[in-house]
Amino acid sequence: MKNLVALVTCATLLTTSLAGADEVVSAREDRVVGGGFGGLSGFMLGAAAGGPIGALIGGGLGYLAGQGVQEAAGLEQTLYVIEKDDGSRARLRTSNNDLVAGQQVQREGGELTALNR
Repeated sequence: MKNLVALVTCATLLTTSLAGADEVVSAREDRVVGGGFGGLSGFMLGAAAGGPIGALIGGGLGYLAGQGVQEAAGLEQTLYVIEKDDGSRARLRTSNNDLVAGQQVQREGGELTALNR
């Protein structure tokens, strides 16, 4: 009887974790973080050198340069759109790039763990 209770408990726990899993809707490369840092730096340098027009030009050029630097350094991230059980969607940036659309994942803070391969 004890074995039966343990078996039913384990089966219930395993099925609830799969039923409560989130699903990857889409995945794409993302370099927004580098662009943000580069854009802000370029904005400040452009403002100091050329006033308001310099700030706009410097911010645009800095954004593009920041994305290029992030790509060249190999620090690209992957942007995952995750659909939760209740139908809501969340976006998560991570350096884990081995997940594909349609895959069941478990979200633990900023980390995604694949439930099925």
